[in-house]
Amino acid sequence: MSEERKIDAIVEHPTYLQHIRHFFEPEDIQCMARLGIDLQTYFGVKLNAERIYFKTRDGEMPPAEDRRWSEARVQTFYNWMKAKYPRGTAPQVESLSTAPPADRVRKDLASIDPNGEEMATLKSAFQGLMDRSADDPNSYFQIAGLHWLPGPAVYCRHHENAYNPWHRAYLLAFEDALRTVEGCENVTLPYWNIQAKAPDNIFRVRDRNGVVGIPDVLYEEPFSEYTLPLRLENLDGSAVYEQGTKTRRRDEAAILCLLGSRNVNENIESALSHSHWENFNGWDSGRTQDGIIRAHDNGHVACGESLSNQDVAAFDPMFWFFHANWDRLWWKWQKAYGATTIDRFRTHLAGPADWLDDDVLNGLKPFNHRTKDMIELSRFGIDYEDPFEESIPEAAPVQHGSLSAESSIALADTEKVSVRVKG
Repeated sequence: MSEERKIDAIVEHPTYLQHIRHFFEPEDIQCMARLGIDLQTYFGVKLNAERIYFKTRDGEMPPAEDRRWSEARVQTFYNWMKAKYPRGTAPQVESLSTAPPADRVRKDLASIDPNGEEMATLKSAFQGLMDRSADDPNSYFQIAGLHWLPGPAVYCRHHENAYNPWHRAYLLAFEDALRTVEGCENVTLPYWNIQAKAPDNIFRVRDRNGVVGIPDVLYEEPFSEYTLPLRLENLDGSAVYEQGTKTRRRDEAAILCLLGSRNVNENIESALSHSHWENFNGWDSGRTQDGIIRAHDNGHVACGESLSNQDVAAFDPMFWFFHANWDRLWWKWQKAYGATTIDRFRTHLAGPADWLDDDVLNGLKPFNHRTKDMIELSRFGIDYEDPFEESIPEAAPVQHGSLSAESSIALADTEKVSVRVKG
């Protein structure tokens, strides 16, 4: 037992996310999983709290003597039970990634020179997919058609825990297809930062959150529209999209206006502020919350017309840049709360983890992946570059110190301030 563990102190008001989840080491988790006891989620630890308490108090668990819990730790666990198992919130963490540098770094679309070689390659990749025969598995039509129509198989996962993992797998499949176009073997899919402040190369409008914008290049070929090469019919026959139908969307000003009026930015910030998976994801027992799913849904509606229609949303080329951003926001949340691996991600769940672990339930059709495979983005060699306007400026002189709660402080105008509150 380490000296640090011997002297751990009693916590009078512990919570699961701040204290209890850290009590279980990989050996404990694996050992108990074989007995059907889940020590890796809030749900599992709460369900088995009494037996955990007695086994650790009596020195039966963990099996290795040098890893037995101290009296202080046992008392802390008891205090958690007595307080009716509070989940609490997880502190944000400073990312110290040990993963190798990513092979695919997805950039902010607004940061790419619209007249440069990188943009030309991206346009060639999109056009190359669009030029392929509609029956080619790596054609734009076939891959976009995995989302919903042409059916009869419709695969997209919405309003459930699998929403984020499914779309992460979908983006990977699309990016892999882009790389099959000759000369585009190293292309990566950029994202449209839907909260973007406006550099020179994007359309700008001022709303209540400031100047926001859409990259002009999204209204240039081949990103501006797509023409259906075949006739599509809604599954119940209620809507028909004839061969030759072009995707349509609102103009820039209308999209930006609706993003503001539908509170998309506020929904995003609300989602990112929650350390609980259910509150970030925004879908719990069929009840929509102010999470990332609500922001996503309202974003689709704002972009319309094709993008707001699930039947054909993925055929609009804007879809891919739009969805790369939602995946980036999920990864941003994961990094903020240390949930970038499957083991750490599980600790942020309130309910059962069967949607991750049960191989009957965790498939992501039609991809050869399961929900648990998609948690650790770095295993695919993928990462996201910070948005254009979030690039970290040169460091200013650092001032620091401590004040009691009764004191006050005034700061000169500054771009960013970091404040830590204790107690």
